[in-house]
Amino acid sequence: MLDNTGYKLTKEKKLTIGYFGGSITEGAGASGDELCYRGRVTAWFRERYPEAEITPIQAAIGGTGTDLGMYRCDRDLNDKDPDLVFFEYAVNDSGMAYYNVVAQTETIFRKIRKKNPFADIIVIFTVTGAIHNVLAAGGEYQSRSAQQAVARHYGIPTIDVGEVLRTRTLLEGGDFTRFTTDTVHPNNEGYAIYTDCITGWLEKNLQPGNGLTAYPELPLYSAVVYDDARLEDCLALTDMTADGFRTVEASLCGRYPHYLEATEPGAKLTFTFTGENLGFYWMLAKDSGDVTVQVDGGEPVSMRSWDHYCKSFNRAGAAFAARYLPHGNHTVTITVAETKAEESEGTAIRIGAVLVS
Repeated sequence: MLDNTGYKLTKEKKLTIGYFGGSITEGAGASGDELCYRGRVTAWFRERYPEAEITPIQAAIGGTGTDLGMYRCDRDLNDKDPDLVFFEYAVNDSGMAYYNVVAQTETIFRKIRKKNPFADIIVIFTVTGAIHNVLAAGGEYQSRSAQQAVARHYGIPTIDVGEVLRTRTLLEGGDFTRFTTDTVHPNNEGYAIYTDCITGWLEKNLQPGNGLTAYPELPLYSAVVYDDARLEDCLALTDMTADGFRTVEASLCGRYPHYLEATEPGAKLTFTFTGENLGFYWMLAKDSGDVTVQVDGGEPVSMRSWDHYCKSFNRAGAAFAARYLPHGNHTVTITVAETKAEESEGTAIRIGAVLVS
């Protein structure tokens, strides 16, 4: 197990580690980047293998799941050529349908192995107070079950750090704020528990490898995967016309290098895409508003780019406008609406890329 990682560390003496997940992998709740599990695990590799060059990739985005992850996997993770990937999405996938989590998870695994057939992957399962309540009542952590099933099919190891945190919490009185800041994001002590679990597992399972062995291409586990899931840059959309939108050469919350912006109701963006599913990689901000989206002249669909977290900070996020269309070319018109959330400060729409599969 992890023979390729062991070989890279002990023979080639270099390892690129990708961290792909949500806010827990990003480090929310820790008082410093070096104190989240990502920073601590990277430090463990550097201490354990001092002669090896360890390069971490921070590819996690808070508040996002595998539904966005499968679209940004190539750009944010694979383009940086990871040798080992820590995959942590169960918490953020917990509200999704089981079959969607299966398909999205398998899509990501296949994308990683297609880019690098020697890449090792480790699935990390975390937990929240709400998920603990479901489990304590005899329920199922369905996203964990879905990801576990796909991981088994591909022979990918899993580490359930969430169960360790649950046990420690219950042993110390059952208050989920004991090791978290908000029953979701670990505090420094909570991250130390996660880290000890991961590094303890690595101590037992990471051995020097004799060479690099490519992982075989396996039959699909899911009936549907999205191998062509991709980000299409908003500035390179086919047949694009923009009325009231302008190009902004600034970062979309640190996640995308530029974006299209409109602030006034009535602004329109029209383009075509080839595929079956369409979404937007856009900014959720304190002044974000609503849009209507019309595909192929059909019934307009209303979408909102604001939620209550926008009162505290701006962030990149995803929203899906159309699914399961007939495969082919489709024309899309986005119109900035006059409506907005009551607490939003404006009607702004900022789109960095579209999600196409």
